[in-house]
Amino acid sequence: MDASDWDERYRAVTEPWGIDPAGTVATRVAGLKPGSAIDLACGDGRHARWMAQNGWSVRGVDYSSVAIDLARSSDAEKSVDWRVGDATSWKPENKVDLVLVSFLHMPLADLVETLARVGGWVAPGGRVVYLGHSIENYHRGVGGPPEPEILPGISDLARAAEGSRVYALEHVVRPQDGKLAIDILLEFGPWQD
Repeated sequence: MDASDWDERYRAVTEPWGIDPAGTVATRVAGLKPGSAIDLACGDGRHARWMAQNGWSVRGVDYSSVAIDLARSSDAEKSVDWRVGDATSWKPENKVDLVLVSFLHMPLADLVETLARVGGWVAPGGRVVYLGHSIENYHRGVGGPPEPEILPGISDLARAAEGSRVYALEHVVRPQDGKLAIDILLEFGPWQD
C-alpha cells in the first residue's frame, strides 16, 4: 500500500479510529514525564493531539498528506508540528524523549528495521512505544488487517529492540465488537550507564 491508498482512505472516512487515544497508548504514555515526542505514522493525529493536551511537545509525522491535512485542521490550538514523511526513511533533527508508533503495519522485515532505527532517536531515559495488531489476532482475535505477513509477533518485536532496555513486550487483549482483539505492545529505550 502506498501513500495514495491511505490518502483515499482518509478522504473516504472521517476520523476512522475516533478522536480518543487507544487505551493502551493512554495508559503507557500517561506514566511518562512529558517532554519532546514524535508520533510516527500518526494518521489523522488523535494520539499526537492527546499527547500535546497532556504537556508533550509533539511532532506528528505521516506519509499521507491527506491525513496530515486532516490532523492540522482538527488541531485548533496548533499544538502539534505536523509533517509529511515516510516512517521508513524520515528522521528527526534531534533526539526526543518519546517516539510513539501506533498501528503501523508493513512487511515484518521493514517494521523491525524501522523500529530499530527509531530506537536511535530516543534520548537517555526516553522510550519508544509501539502498539499494533498481533499475529495472534489474525489466528484468534477479531479486527485488524487480514494480511498475516504484516502482523508482528513477540519474537519479531524482540529483534527490533535488540540491544535496548525492554520495559514491556506483551500481548494486550481488549474487547471489540463482543469478542476479543489481540494487540502487541513493545516499550523500549536506551540502556543508561
